[in-house]
Amino acid sequence: MNVLPGWRQWLQALIEPTSSPVLDTLVEAHQQHIPVLWLMGKTAAGKSSIIQRLTGDSQAQIGNGFEPCTRTAAFYDHPKELPVLRFLDTRGLGETDYDPSEDLNKAQQGSHALLVITRVDDPSQDIVLNALQAIKSAHDNLPILHIHTALHSVSSADRERAITHNTQQVCDVLGRQVPSVNIDFTAPDDGFEDPDLGLHKLQSAIVDMVPELTRVLSQHTHDSQEEDIFLSVRKEVLGYAGATAAADLLPAVGLVAVPSLQGKMLHALAGRYRVSWDKRVAGEFIAALGSSFLYRYLISLGTRQIAKLIPFYGQSAGAAAAASISFASTYALGRAACLYFYRRNHDQPIDSDQLRKAFQNAFKEQR
Repeated sequence: MNVLPGWRQWLQALIEPTSSPVLDTLVEAHQQHIPVLWLMGKTAAGKSSIIQRLTGDSQAQIGNGFEPCTRTAAFYDHPKELPVLRFLDTRGLGETDYDPSEDLNKAQQGSHALLVITRVDDPSQDIVLNALQAIKSAHDNLPILHIHTALHSVSSADRERAITHNTQQVCDVLGRQVPSVNIDFTAPDDGFEDPDLGLHKLQSAIVDMVPELTRVLSQHTHDSQEEDIFLSVRKEVLGYAGATAAADLLPAVGLVAVPSLQGKMLHALAGRYRVSWDKRVAGEFIAALGSSFLYRYLISLGTRQIAKLIPFYGQSAGAAAAASISFASTYALGRAACLYFYRRNHDQPIDSDQLRKAFQNAFKEQR
């Protein structure tokens, strides 16, 4: 098999990605299956802070960046361009005439978990409890996590009593015990020892309820500035990786769809690093990875497409293998590109060996 004659078309798709009805349909289908976390709580319960910490998006605010889905609720997608995580914010719980039925119907269409948020300094949760009563009768199997916030607003002794009180109220309404976590997210200059108190426990509790969020919420300890910056765009890379995996499940689609989506990812990442993605920069990046990398990449892509055409095998194992490799290779390509953009921005030498090592390590991480 000789796939090299088509390398120019592949390179063109990578540099100047174009949209098509097939690609648009794949991206739309991918977005319909991303995990949805439904947040329920009174005004000022801490929903904005939770979204900010889970997504790493300091600009995420309730009412800012949200897309209305009912009269009293809204979706927040992260990242906005190709989301891997979606929040459903139940709104209006502070209004006396609030009716949660419309929100409940919307949530039942795709929510993966419900986050019930109560402040420890607010024992009056009747509005939240009434909404939970409706959930109990309509959707008893929805995973629920109770989150206690604003720990620093009360003394240690009062805190335990408040947590016990609110926990009991929620359990009494639901008729069952639900897992809970205690958090307090503050600004670094507020003077508290840990501004992210309880964050890791919150992430673990959510992953326990929604296993597919493992990649989205996974946290790594990194020392270098470059790795910290990559973490801020990692979720976006994962979103594109998921879309390319979906594209490579289909016969005769991946050969064009995969490089086109990867091109869109590289273009988007370049913008995050304030680099203009054009033919010159794309050529330099590919040259830095090396001609042998390009050859192996094209061979792998072409082989996967042919494997999917094999009767029986191609439609099952072949398609699954292609999707898995596309996910890992797209993530790895994004990781290598971020390293390249960072070094380019900081006038640091571009080491081909380090770029290839970054690609290989990221590929292994996702495989």
